[in-house]
Amino acid sequence: MKIYLHKDDSGHGPFTIGELNERVETGEFSPGDFACHDGKNWVRVDEVPGFSPVEGTKARPGEESSVPSSLSHLGRKEPKAHQLVFLGTGSEFFGVWITNTFLTLCTLGIYSAWAKVRQINYFYGNTLLDGSSFSFVANPISILKGRLIALVFFGAYLYFQTVDPLISIWIMLAVLPFVPLLVVRSMRFRMQNTEFRGLRFNFSGSVRKSYGVYLGGLILSYITAGILFPWWECQKKQFLLGNLKYGSANFRSLPQVGAFYKCAGICLLASIGGFVLLMVVAMGVGAIFPMGSGSGSDIIPLVLGLLFYLFIGVMAAYWYTFTTNHVVEVTSLPSVAFQSRMLTGEVLGLWITNILLLAVTIGLATPWVMVRNARYRISRTTVLAEDLDSFVAGQVERTSALGEELGETIDLDIGI
Repeated sequence: MKIYLHKDDSGHGPFTIGELNERVETGEFSPGDFACHDGKNWVRVDEVPGFSPVEGTKARPGEESSVPSSLSHLGRKEPKAHQLVFLGTGSEFFGVWITNTFLTLCTLGIYSAWAKVRQINYFYGNTLLDGSSFSFVANPISILKGRLIALVFFGAYLYFQTVDPLISIWIMLAVLPFVPLLVVRSMRFRMQNTEFRGLRFNFSGSVRKSYGVYLGGLILSYITAGILFPWWECQKKQFLLGNLKYGSANFRSLPQVGAFYKCAGICLLASIGGFVLLMVVAMGVGAIFPMGSGSGSDIIPLVLGLLFYLFIGVMAAYWYTFTTNHVVEVTSLPSVAFQSRMLTGEVLGLWITNILLLAVTIGLATPWVMVRNARYRISRTTVLAEDLDSFVAGQVERTSALGEELGETIDLDIGI
């Protein structure tokens, strides 16, 4: 038996079971690292047949998450934490990305449908939950149909922007009422073509409800001058996550409107404080470098601009981490809960580094940026379940009994 290991974004091996035991004993590897012994599936080292744990050997810190008391509703047994793991690397994905880009250009965009399937499959295939990866089984032809439809409208919009801008505005206004429909179609297509352990996801949200959430919420937010914006954001999250299905099991998502308003209130107070601070800095810099005093005054707009965008980045990172963590933790399946532990400082640092990488490499670092984003988000997500294997097996049995067939749909994903 040849055993391959993955640790710190690098592959190791092959090893025999004896060599594996020795390397774990010396601390080179941990029982919590991932290994492949059958050429197909990745499992934890301590699940490899023949592995003999040495007394006192433990997984690295952070590999086993404690279960908060707020999740005790999952059942009488204490749920086990299953950490999501991402094994992809920037250098490996670069090969996929550059090939997709080249073939898309050579085929005048036609290959983009196949490129999308390859890209999603790369990230799905490298995302492991309890040793199993996800997969995307969409037919690229369906994606191509949707993109051709989008191309017709987008092409007409660009054409009339130069010929008659008024018509281009009418085209945009004509498309906007269809956004709720596109949201439902896009979510349904993505979910119905996503598999985990042979069982597909689904999306049961109705178009009628989508219109109420998206168009109704937009109108209410607009006429209340943004006062209902946090409520609208909460409704959208609940609609998208609360209508997901895995097999025959329905997701349950109950985000609290109060949590969104709390986050918005903190952002508002911070914005006021940031504005005052920005004015103080502007006056201080102006006192040191009076306007028209020479080259020194040129740095005033630069300093203020950098501080402004940094502040906007902090607020965006805080809103993103707070609302995402909240929504994930109030979303569940029967006997399964989720946990998200993103931090504002880490997200902001990730964004700043990504921007610098893209600027320095003129966009060539895009694959590394995408992998970095995926690795961080996935590494901060945990699935809590009493017995994930039993849950999946039960869903497979019930779904097979239903005999439900998935119809062919056209992918209308235009970046929603």
